[in-house]
Amino acid sequence: MLMVAVGILLYLNKVNESSGVQFIGYLIYGAGIVWTLVAFNQKAGGIVKFGELFNQGFRCFVVVTLLMAIFTFAFYKTNNELLDQKAALTRQELLKTEKNRTPKEIDEMIENGKKNFAVFAASGAIFQYLFIGAIVTMATSGLLFLRNKKS
Repeated sequence: MLMVAVGILLYLNKVNESSGVQFIGYLIYGAGIVWTLVAFNQKAGGIVKFGELFNQGFRCFVVVTLLMAIFTFAFYKTNNELLDQKAALTRQELLKTEKNRTPKEIDEMIENGKKNFAVFAASGAIFQYLFIGAIVTMATSGLLFLRNKKS
């Protein structure tokens, strides 16, 4: 929920998409996974196998990924103003670079893109969150497992 709230706040404050502030959501995401694994490890008394740690982290990041994909899809489906802005920028760029297409063909491409943008955005979010979640889970599980072995 915190990630959704931060995403909405960044949008409402018109934070540029290329700004480093956009990565705060990923920081929250990673911290949540680490917190889940540390809490699970402590609850088990530090006697946990790597696979058990990774399984717990996997459950966490899959659920968060699902929620963020739903949020991303709903956000773009309900935000026509943002889609229109992105479409206008894309149209300008295509008119400059696409010399083999007519303006009508470019307009058709833009309209098709607007129809499918929410699906593409959600797909991208799924890939990003799964990738980051797997890396954070693997690294944290490995560190906790090694720390447990030394104890």
